[in-house]
Amino acid sequence: MAATVSAAAFRRSVTSERQLQAAVLNCIKLRAFRTVYAFAIPNEAKRSPQLAARMIKQGLRPGVADLCIMQTGGRTGWLELKSAKGKQSPAQKHFQNICSTLGHRYAVAHTLDEALDTLKQWGAL
Repeated sequence: MAATVSAAAFRRSVTSERQLQAAVLNCIKLRAFRTVYAFAIPNEAKRSPQLAARMIKQGLRPGVADLCIMQTGGRTGWLELKSAKGKQSPAQKHFQNICSTLGHRYAVAHTLDEALDTLKQWGAL
């Protein structure tokens, strides 16, 4: 029989950015309104210099947030996920500035609770 873990204990156990991203996407899948479409931007993968150059030519942009949250009415939010001590890179700060200039919502979350609070504020949950 599988052990049951409380929500609070689960939230404390999410430590890496990968774990946090998976947990956020799972919550979106389970709890988001049907009018919400969310997807990940796979910018962090390790690549050869040749593949990275090719992907940049094809439109990959460093610093783009981890998740894009699309909603009705053309509302779009960008959610950058960080580990507890994670900091934004200069490219990520630049992308945040682009979002601000273009009127897109942008947030950084270090915990599952922060991410869910942001999604609630955006009306996605």
